[in-house]
Amino acid sequence: MLLNLQVLRAAAALAVVYFHVTSEAGLNFRVQVGAHGVDVFFVISGFIIACVGTRAPERFFLRRVIRVVPAYWTATLAVFALAAVAPGLLHSTRADIAELLCSLLFVPRETAYSGVVPTLVLGWSLNYEMYFYGLFALSLLAAPRSAAIVCCAAIIAIALAIQVSGVSHASLRFYARPLVLEFVYGVAAYFVFEAIGRRATWLARRPEGRGALWLVCAGAALGLVVEEAHAGFGLPRCVAAGVPAFALVLSCTLLERVYGARVRSKVVHLIGESSYVLYLIHPYVIYSLLRTTLRRGVVLAAPAAIAIAVALVALSVLTAVAVHVWVEAPALRALRRWLLRPVMSPASPMASDAALRLTAV
Repeated sequence: MLLNLQVLRAAAALAVVYFHVTSEAGLNFRVQVGAHGVDVFFVISGFIIACVGTRAPERFFLRRVIRVVPAYWTATLAVFALAAVAPGLLHSTRADIAELLCSLLFVPRETAYSGVVPTLVLGWSLNYEMYFYGLFALSLLAAPRSAAIVCCAAIIAIALAIQVSGVSHASLRFYARPLVLEFVYGVAAYFVFEAIGRRATWLARRPEGRGALWLVCAGAALGLVVEEAHAGFGLPRCVAAGVPAFALVLSCTLLERVYGARVRSKVVHLIGESSYVLYLIHPYVIYSLLRTTLRRGVVLAAPAAIAIAVALVALSVLTAVAVHVWVEAPALRALRRWLLRPVMSPASPMASDAALRLTAV
């Protein structure tokens, strides 16, 4: 198991939380960064799914559904109930039955009040994830030995076909956004990782490689922050954010594989394991607290704003960890015992619960 991927997941989730805390809907800081944590998640997802799909293809889609759907459906239904009971707490969500059904089925649907945004606001990224998983599952059926390549080709071909056709329907154009290419970057990162990993012993004897990888890692992370602060310098997001995310994931995994450099903090790993729950629930923790405790339009002094931002991030993390430890993790273990254990091969290198936890969004 690549522990550095847990670290990246923790960092990506915390970045997204920080972005929402400091966004216009939150404390409205002058510089707002962190949204590109989603790009890092997409590249990680491509990397891990390529690994899982090639090493443990048994019931691939069912395992993805077990990992993603229960928490997402629970959070979506909770938000729908909140929108019905206390709509004042939610600015862009309504108790719309049609929208709820589309959200539960991971179908992007455009509405006049929120655009192509599901009931659970951040569920738009889950729509992409399930699209990727579905294509990968079909690719496994069509070409088991080259499923990752077939899947990437399908993603690119579908996006190009929609673009060339001139289709204007928002639900279809959703799958033609360049952002979807970041899954392809993740798959490519996995193949590069495997190719370089085969020469790990030779590379480990060259310490200059360690320094180069650390530079790439730091440069990619800094690049994500700088380009977001400057709105991507006019480049498409899949280039401005996707390429640094690719470099970040590849350099971090190679540092661990070749040089054994990894973050061993149990706290960081726990946040990484809780990152899916954190990603799903944090906007509602943050905005419900802000809207019930701060008057709208109030201007905070810098020290107070920073202190509140730190407190909101910490509270979001603590809430997510508690939900993960006491609710999500036990539920996932029970579902896997019930649905997967009879067919999963114990010899499979990716069949353990620890490895499966890595495949979360």
